[in-house]
Amino acid sequence: MTRIPRTSRDMQAAERRGQILQGAKELFAEHGFHGTSMRMINKHVGITDGLLYHYFPGGKQEILETVFVEAQEARMASMDKLLASIELNQRLEDALAQFLIGLYRTLTEDRAFIRMMFRDAESIQSEQRNFMSEMIKLRHQSLTEVLKKRAEAGEIHEMDYALAAHQLLALGVVCALREVSFINVVDVEIESHIRNMVAFSVSQWRK
Repeated sequence: MTRIPRTSRDMQAAERRGQILQGAKELFAEHGFHGTSMRMINKHVGITDGLLYHYFPGGKQEILETVFVEAQEARMASMDKLLASIELNQRLEDALAQFLIGLYRTLTEDRAFIRMMFRDAESIQSEQRNFMSEMIKLRHQSLTEVLKKRAEAGEIHEMDYALAAHQLLALGVVCALREVSFINVVDVEIESHIRNMVAFSVSQWRK
């Protein structure tokens, strides 16, 4: 099937849509969903009411949902790349540390989105939250399979692979929360902490 090339108008529309989402995300992070009006978004981005509703007929709620879904889908894609980069000939502790450090960086790079989520998670419709929960479960299953294959190769002993995968993901998430909440629970540089924790876990799995 021949792919139809995008016109300059299409590219302009995509760029404008991205500007709206970025501008709204910044305002939601600063003022909260309920503290941000459509007029504030218009002024921040520099567009008219009519044009904003042209891109997002559902108004502010649709914008919030779109920001949430697209940001989370980007994070899931990053997780997939990180999982795919794990090779069987890598030392397990190196591979897992590489994955978790990448996860930590992915979770903390967009500070505006993180602040928005802290403030407005309850404003996200439940079906969207459930959808993202299912996507995360799929990545958990992939990490579980990585551990199972390493056990089959004799690198670690048999264990509850799903629980071990949860433990690893929780480490990445807790480190990310520490970074954005400024609650310091460790006295070492965060990526060194991840490497140390992974090395400790893998050493227990080899006994």
